Amino acid sequence: SSGINAEYGVAKKECDGFILNRLQYAVLQEGWRLVRDGVCDARDIDTVMTGGLGIRWSFIGPFETAHLNAPDGMRDYAERYSQGIVRVSESFGTPAPFEGPTLEQVAGYLEEEMPVERLGEVREWRDKVLKDMAIFRQGMPPRLSEQERK
Repeated sequence: SSGINAEYGVAKKECDGFILNRLQYAVLQEGWRLVRDGVCDARDIDTVMTGGLGIRWSFIGPFETAHLNAPDGMRDYAERYSQGIVRVSESFGTPAPFEGPTLEQVAGYLEEEMPVERLGEVREWRDKVLKDMAIFRQGMPPRLSEQERK
């Protein structure tokens, strides 16, 4: 146990996999397809996540992000972007197996960045950063107080 106080959603009904894993798998699958199809390389996927979505999603979720990204909130976001989101989502296709040339490219990039024999050190670094972020999150002010939300 790393001692990290993680927060997880509660499933309201039975489904295959934990909520966190299902969301992670969706991102992994689309990243995999983008690399497989030559749209970008594995480093680009990690850069987009660590320099963009990951920063945002560390303190506001994807629905909260969407709500804030349209002038009049989520309903406005849905009206403005739903068609494009559905169009892009329909292009995702069948889940891609993690194998073949794409596995070689992704694993090669990762093994260059984090050699397998040093993964223990990198895991220690990751756990320290997660603990530091958890401490930072505990000190974050609320977006709006309960009274301000009314």
